[in-house]
Amino acid sequence: MLYKKNAETKLSRELFENPTSEYRGTPFWSWNCLVTKELIADQLEIFRRMGFGGAHLHPRTGLETPYLSDEFMELVKYADEQAREKGMLCWLYDEDRYPSGAAGGMVTENWNYRARHLLLTREKKQGMCADREEFLSCIAAGGKPAGYYLCAYRVKTEKGYLHSYHRVSGPQPDFDSKAAEQREGKLWFAYVELMRESPWFNDQTYIDVMNRKAVERFLEITHERYYEVLGEEFGKSIPAIFTDEPQIKGSMVLPDGESEADVTLSFTDDLPETFEKAYGADLLEVLPELLWELPEGRVSVHRYHYHDHLSERFVSAYCDTIADWCNAHHIAMTGHYMSEPTLYSQTLRLGEAMRCYRRQQLPGVDILCSDPEYSTVKQAVSVARQNGREGVLSELYGVTHWDFDFKGHKLQGDWQAALGVTIRCHHLAFMSMEGEAKRDWPASINYQSPWWEKYPYIENYFARVNTALTRGKARVRTAVVHPIESYWMSYGPQAQTKLMREQLDDNFRSLIEWMLFGLVDFDFLSEALLPEQCPEGRFTVETDKEGAALLAGEMAYGTVLVPGMRTIRSTTLERLEALADAGGRVIFLGKVPALVDAVVSDRAAKLAERSVVLPFQQYELMEALEEERELDIRKENGDRTDNLFYQLREDNGCRWLFVCHVGRKNNRLDQPEVLQVRIRGSVQVTCYHAMDGSVQALEAEYLDGWTQLQVTLFSQDSFLWRLTEKQGDGAAEPEKKQENSIADPAGRQDGTMVSSGDSFPVKTGSLRPFYGLVAGNGAASGKQETITAVIREPETVMPAEPNVLLLDRAAWRLDEGAWQPEEDILRLDNSIRSILGYPHRQDAYTQPWRIREAPEKNQVSLRVEIWSEMDTGELKLAMERPEKAVIRWNGTLCDAKTDGWYVDSFIHTVPVPGLVKGKNELLLSIPFGRKTNLENMYLLGDFGVRLQGTRAVVTEKEKKLYFGDITRQGLAFYGGNITYAMHFTLEREQETILRVPHFAAPVLEARVDGRSVGLIALAPHTLRAGKLSAGRHLLEICAFGNRFNTFGTLHNCNEEYKWYGPDSYRTRGSEWSEAWCVRPAGILSRVEILEGRPDWKGEEK
Repeated sequence: MLYKKNAETKLSRELFENPTSEYRGTPFWSWNCLVTKELIADQLEIFRRMGFGGAHLHPRTGLETPYLSDEFMELVKYADEQAREKGMLCWLYDEDRYPSGAAGGMVTENWNYRARHLLLTREKKQGMCADREEFLSCIAAGGKPAGYYLCAYRVKTEKGYLHSYHRVSGPQPDFDSKAAEQREGKLWFAYVELMRESPWFNDQTYIDVMNRKAVERFLEITHERYYEVLGEEFGKSIPAIFTDEPQIKGSMVLPDGESEADVTLSFTDDLPETFEKAYGADLLEVLPELLWELPEGRVSVHRYHYHDHLSERFVSAYCDTIADWCNAHHIAMTGHYMSEPTLYSQTLRLGEAMRCYRRQQLPGVDILCSDPEYSTVKQAVSVARQNGREGVLSELYGVTHWDFDFKGHKLQGDWQAALGVTIRCHHLAFMSMEGEAKRDWPASINYQSPWWEKYPYIENYFARVNTALTRGKARVRTAVVHPIESYWMSYGPQAQTKLMREQLDDNFRSLIEWMLFGLVDFDFLSEALLPEQCPEGRFTVETDKEGAALLAGEMAYGTVLVPGMRTIRSTTLERLEALADAGGRVIFLGKVPALVDAVVSDRAAKLAERSVVLPFQQYELMEALEEERELDIRKENGDRTDNLFYQLREDNGCRWLFVCHVGRKNNRLDQPEVLQVRIRGSVQVTCYHAMDGSVQALEAEYLDGWTQLQVTLFSQDSFLWRLTEKQGDGAAEPEKKQENSIADPAGRQDGTMVSSGDSFPVKTGSLRPFYGLVAGNGAASGKQETITAVIREPETVMPAEPNVLLLDRAAWRLDEGAWQPEEDILRLDNSIRSILGYPHRQDAYTQPWRIREAPEKNQVSLRVEIWSEMDTGELKLAMERPEKAVIRWNGTLCDAKTDGWYVDSFIHTVPVPGLVKGKNELLLSIPFGRKTNLENMYLLGDFGVRLQGTRAVVTEKEKKLYFGDITRQGLAFYGGNITYAMHFTLEREQETILRVPHFAAPVLEARVDGRSVGLIALAPHTLRAGKLSAGRHLLEICAFGNRFNTFGTLHNCNEEYKWYGPDSYRTRGSEWSEAWCVRPAGILSRVEILEGRPDWKGEEK
């Protein structure tokens, strides 16, 4: 059990103020180098100071320590010991990189376990075995076959629809005449083809995830190895093991019904046998129906059964096998599956996402690129609720790049918390930035990011939210039958089915958004899981207050929606009929299913006659769901909000209500929304301020069975309320606040914020006004604020690090060959690899631990030109592995002895002589082999940098810096922190508020007269500085940096590009810019000094 403290009848104030490790985030810790105990100890301490509760030990690109070796396992054991000493948790990861299953290629060294698919082609394939028996014999003899011949088909079409077909048995037939094909049908050959070897799988392949023996071999190599070394800590300091992106080799579709293009189908060797056992049909006899549409609108039950069976084979072989092993070994299976969000993506890679979670102890998801995948989370959370799981994990913040700010961290975490995510697995924390590792889907949520010490501001907040939202049980009365199986029916040729499939996906997405943004929570029902969750003889239950409800595991739903489905299972209908008979509500949205179990039937239509039938439209749906509503939030003009999510939980006689913003809006940051919050029932409301751990009773009004409050929200605000049954006429008494403040691992970051990310009620009706941190100081209202000073330029601006000139281009030569023209260093690295016959460095790249050590036989020379407008003193050159290089600076041989590091401990600094005015030359000679990394270098010093097209010139540093983009003020590549110092004068004593309207920084920290007064990260960009005396005051604001302009995709000029991995640094054509595409940084405009409300009482929070 992860959340043992939740067994207490009430959330304690101590736990809410100071959440323990299980409630805290646990990042992907990227083991991507030669791992050492020193690195482990140092970085776990950094994680503790960042507010994390542990880390996932995740081997990734760059790992040099042999995976699962004795050395590797000793390091894992040491990491667990260090985590335990710090009161943290050690989360395991089951693969070398991802997707899970191949154990770094060790499983698929056995060719029987390699991924495969069925290839249907008009061409005879060479290198194929004659049949499966010959294929197996070839493998047993050490051969490397490409696959084997399965059968052939005669396929006849009319106007793109399947007219007739039959299987051709026996050996491969020969091609015949066109006349014969016109008479008998076109000849198609079916082969079982093995996946090709890939450097991503360390020159092996992915696993056959539908082969249970292959999965058992994966368990033997990986899980049993961890259990052997760490089994005593399973379920204690080691709560779970993460499986990442397992997937089926997806089935494709034909472009159109007359196409002769090759097409592949998901397959495993014994699929025909298990298909026949399940459905009584020979899959190979009916295979063309999987690809071609039947005429006259007829549907293929075999296509439906095929997709259903694929999903079942995958889930039973992979998901269930691993979950059962984990259950027997007292450790939770967590992690996520590939391509969960859409009906299309699930069909392609999983069959059905929800089925995958049926035995998983801690279901998980991933959210990359900050995409709003509400469906992904909803599916996993629904099964977790129904199966009584205590939490859901999300791998979040991935692929957001170096300049993703604290607003993004809060917003992305908030909406997922509202939907039910309890474990935040941050993607990701680099152990090292050496070589390709620095391009492994940044940013690094670790010490390389200059803001790392301020991260408890985010992490403490979510930990506190978790202490409440992991308690009790979600209150949800509405369910939606998941429409994935109807999508399978339409999975045919693009020309004939694409629009239909797109409509199904659009409806799927729309329905989710209508309900979530409309503040009516729901769960999905998986038709495959429902018979087990709702067994025979116990379909419905009569609740005390809400009436009849459909049982689904530990949940009960009084209303069930059937959303425009083509087919529905008879087992689902049976349960919906029982619900309708008991007085519950069934709502058919859009078309009533005309098929039952993919066969024409009027059974659903008969149920619809005694149910609610609505058009597939938002208004009709939301009107019909009003009686299910628990929460209503409206704007001042009466409109319902359109950018909030919520979660409501029942917990030992109370309820928890969490409400948050969902995404960035383009509204003004300084303009709040005044909203009316209505909660069904008469309840007393206590606000649990998750930003600082304080607790406060709120006043409310009661009208017509609803509790009403008015709140003021800024665009990243959220609130957490505890609701208890109203006693008498009075409001709840405030819970007494403990005197001690939270023990913050990195110093107190909050408690003095004007906008803390929480929200606070303002005066409503006859209620006594409540002046909280946002609304209660005059800075929030816009109408009552008083600006007492405006600072339009700072007096001094002080970078915290030396300035940097990025050196990412060089002329080059190999050995004693001719010098080649200047080129991007990553490009020239691959040019050299092409000459020497080495694989290119790119996204798919063999791990260093799998590459045998070999002498670096060649020498690469790099010549870098540096232009300067002045002479300088001694500088530092930052580079990787300088000890291997011969360095000459303007012809002078330099000592490569290092004296420190820059940004990452693997990027070392070497003293070099100063620049001379004009052209300077840096010449390096580097031994080169397959494992060599040629990387950018960084010149550090006290100078300025001006970008002139494709040339970066060293200049005198700016005598004075101003508010505005620092990249235009001599700091083009600078990524560190920068402090702005200025004075302001107050005419009288006042409650003082700072406001910084515009900045391009993850977070700001302000100091007044040498005293830290807090952070500015969220709207409205204000911060309470406290009561200040009349006179002159020193204000210092540190704008924390990010590493985009130093380590980002600076030559990728595609503004719509979002998959920022290794290949995004190597774009070509119109996506490549010779000039650097830097992004704005720093405080961009004025700083304002505001006077707070004179009647604000600091002790109120």
